[in-house]
Formats: sequence, C-alpha cells, structure tokens
Amino acid sequence: MNRTEAERIHALVSEMFERANDVLYIVNNSEDAQFRKKTQQAIGMVVAEMDLELLEPLYKEFPDLRPPEMEEIKT
Repeated sequence: MNRTEAERIHALVSEMFERANDVLYIVNNSEDAQFRKKTQQAIGMVVAEMDLELLEPLYKEFPDLRPPEMEEIKT
C-alpha cells in the first residue's frame, strides 16, 4: 500500500467509525433493550476487527497517521 492509499483508507475508516457512533447514539436511546444490545455488540465487533486487521497494520507502516490519543495495540 502506498501513502496515498493509506491516507484515503484512514479517512474513510474514520468516517465509518463516526457513522457507527451516530448509530449508537440512536440505539442507546431506544426503548428496545434487546435491539440495543445486539446493535452495540455488532458495532463493537466490526470496529474491533477493522482496528486490529486494517488500521493497526496501516499505522505500523505509516505511524504518523495514528491519532496521538490512540495507543498502539500489541498483538
């Protein structure tokens, strides 16, 4: 992956995480506890998988793209 690809992927994944937070905001205000729990679990799995499998390798290759507040995940 080149620098341009890494920057674009980083930007798009960041947008996806923002949209996931938007979904969680709606869901967390839902009266349906089962729906809330399932949605939280699904989004949590997706975010974790994308972080570990996509962003961490990207940050290893381009460490300056890692947000300063985000610690490296040791695997």
